[in-house]
Formats: sequence, C-alpha cells, structure tokens
Amino acid sequence: MIDEIFNKKLKKGEPKAYNILFKEFYPRLFGYCRLFVKDNYKSEDLVQECFEDLWNNKNNININKSVGSLLFVSLKNKCLNHLKKEKKIYNIKGVEDININELEHLYQIDFLEKEEITLEEQLYKDLEEAIKKLPEKRKIVFTKCKIQGIKQKEVAKELNISIKAVEKHIASAKKQLKELLKISLLFFF
Repeated sequence: MIDEIFNKKLKKGEPKAYNILFKEFYPRLFGYCRLFVKDNYKSEDLVQECFEDLWNNKNNININKSVGSLLFVSLKNKCLNHLKKEKKIYNIKGVEDININELEHLYQIDFLEKEEITLEEQLYKDLEEAIKKLPEKRKIVFTKCKIQGIKQKEVAKELNISIKAVEKHIASAKKQLKELLKISLLFFF
C-alpha cells in the first residue's frame, strides 16, 4: 500500500523518513542485488547509490507511487549496467555466460494493471508467509536478527537464551525458509 503522507515526507527531505526507508528496504535491496552481483562490497555500493539517487531526486518523487518499487527498479538497472560493464571490460568468468537480455526480461518490472505487484513484492510476501510458518521461538529470533537487524548477543540477552541457541535458531530458520521458498520460486522461473 502506498503511504502518501510518508512519501510527502520523503519528498520534503525529512531525514527520519529516509532513515525509516533505509532500515525497511536495505536488507531486501541488498538481497535482490546479490541475485545479480556476487560481490558484497559492490552490492552495498549499488544499493547505497539507489538511496543517494532518491535523495538527490527527491523533488521528483510521485507521492502516489511506491517508493519501494522505484528503488527496486533503480537497483535492477544499476545491477544490469554493472554486469554489462564487467562483461565488457573484464570478461570475468561467469559474467560472460550471463545473457543480459534474459536477465532483463526475467526481472523486468511492468505495471500493466494496478492490481499487479512486482516480482520483488511477491517474493517478499512469500517470505513473510514462510516466516509465519516457523516455530514461534525460531520466528522471533530470525525476525529480530535478520529482519530488524538486532545483534545476536542482544537477542540472546532479551530472550534469556545463549548465543549458540540464537545461532541454531537462525540456521534452522534459514534452512526451513529455503525449503518453503523453493516452491514459491518455481512459479516464477
């Protein structure tokens, strides 16, 4: 759902709004970027560039459109441009095997109808549903550490469990989510 009030704050350049936006979208954008770019540092740079571009062009924000979708489209384009550049300049092993046109087609975000949602939004919904299926303690630990970004040590203290238990919950959650999301991904590819 589009939050016009929030988008107005972004358009005005309110730092709190950008902080909230960053915290909400950075993990998803970084994960999405890693589908294209296998280097963590370059992925971080590309995601950061998207936020910088949004800030620099804040006057052009349409308050009636999803800023999240705008960020994903921007990132997709940055990733594809990066891959094209890498392929052209370095001809890196693995990059030369990527058919850029196929990737562009696969991750193309079209808004043919208002009811349609982007691939990223659908995957995010599927992830949310999969997280709901986790056992309660595992869900809490995973959400706090991986979604909210709270340090494992803090989560262990808050839940009165060991750091090892936190690590085991996260590992188990990742394994379970991977299995649950495989089914979802089959429908897209």
